[in-house]
Amino acid sequence: MATTPSYDNGREEIRLLVKKINDAWLDCPPQKIAAFKNMGRGKSMCIKSYQDFVQQADIRECTISEPDIDIFDDTATATYSWDMVYTMNRKTYHEGGYDLFVFARKQGRWLAVWRAVLPGSRLEQLKAVPHY
Repeated sequence: MATTPSYDNGREEIRLLVKKINDAWLDCPPQKIAAFKNMGRGKSMCIKSYQDFVQQADIRECTISEPDIDIFDDTATATYSWDMVYTMNRKTYHEGGYDLFVFARKQGRWLAVWRAVLPGSRLEQLKAVPHY
């Protein structure tokens, strides 16, 4: 009896792509963020948003969850939560929220085609702030 090879339909590839995107803005100098390739329409604006943030903010802590990935033929979504402490203009902020990416598979490669940043609820933000 033949065995069928295990195939995750691209979930691991998408997980690694999301990790690469987040590692770039967290670990690279802003001018290196542009190393993303084939991000599709709006690529320059997406990269600029990451560059602008890391040029203006001093990221003190950042936690990013493993993404939840759903795949539908040649379209996929990846959603993950984040929690961040950063300083900007001499003020310290503690924020959390969610990122949602939509990917399209073109010629065997997954490309990020849409991104939304969803802030956490005000209640979540208040719970994250230490109360004295």
